[in-house]
Amino acid sequence: MKKIIFQESLSVRKRPINLSDNDLLLFTHEFEKMIPESYIFFEKKMYSFNSIIFSLRKFRYFKNYSFFGDKTFIERIKIILKNYLMSSKKVRTIEKGTWFTDNKSHVYFHWILDALERCELAIDYLDEYPLLVPEEFYKKAFIAESLDLLGLNYYVLEKNYIYKIKELLITSKTAETGNYNEKILKNLINRFKLNAKIPVVNTNKNIFIYRDSKIGRDIKNFKEIKHILDKHNYEIVNFEDYSYDEKIAILKYCENLLGMFGSGLSNMIFLDKAKNLIEIRNLNDYENNAFYSLSSACDLNYYYLFFELKDDGCYVDPTILDNLLNKL
Repeated sequence: MKKIIFQESLSVRKRPINLSDNDLLLFTHEFEKMIPESYIFFEKKMYSFNSIIFSLRKFRYFKNYSFFGDKTFIERIKIILKNYLMSSKKVRTIEKGTWFTDNKSHVYFHWILDALERCELAIDYLDEYPLLVPEEFYKKAFIAESLDLLGLNYYVLEKNYIYKIKELLITSKTAETGNYNEKILKNLINRFKLNAKIPVVNTNKNIFIYRDSKIGRDIKNFKEIKHILDKHNYEIVNFEDYSYDEKIAILKYCENLLGMFGSGLSNMIFLDKAKNLIEIRNLNDYENNAFYSLSSACDLNYYYLFFELKDDGCYVDPTILDNLLNKL
């Protein structure tokens, strides 16, 4: 039987500040979204291998709780069989644990805004039901670091071993990916900020996020863009080089956060309310609004401009960027 932690709610998003009538169709379907109820439930005699959970009694693999939605049935079965065949047939036993990940949880965006939000549903149970973290995820530095920073009780499942879990707490997904239960999100953000040991760092009120260490690799006309960023005193930051403590410190005094569509924009959660988030997004893309929705959930002012995708990469119009940054 499931236990409801958060009831169904309506998310009403702030409109982009610079919304043009020509772009209305890109956003209008996102202005209001129903966020489903969030819940937990318990299962007995479960098995886990790598990032998969399975019940032999029910012959069920709980696809809605351990798989991201982009896999077909055949793909999921192939993943299950591959992982099972790779696993040692010696079974290790765990008394109790919590399941909160899927096969996309190793990605920075999905870790913070899917997996860690699911943790919030079980936060009162973690002393007794530690989070079960697949080793392949735990090897990602940002995953291990966040678990320790947040003070979460967890157990690492070694790769290619089968685990029998006598009682497993399973968390629902808190919303369709790219949408957010705002209460859960704010609880998570507060937990990050309260637990962070914020160092003293040199900060800039204008930050351009580029998550790849090879600055400018994806923006083909980056030299032109760099000139505009310099003109407006934007510091280029690769957040992959920083700890969570440092990210929170860097963004504490940031007024304008600018970046390309991608996981690096997830760091907007560390901005204070009413700051500006500027997303460079794909031209005519009405499907990928995860960062627009996130900025609204974080009470930020959302601005946007487009990059144009060509055969050799993406291009950003420097004049449009310059005009937008002038307004800010």
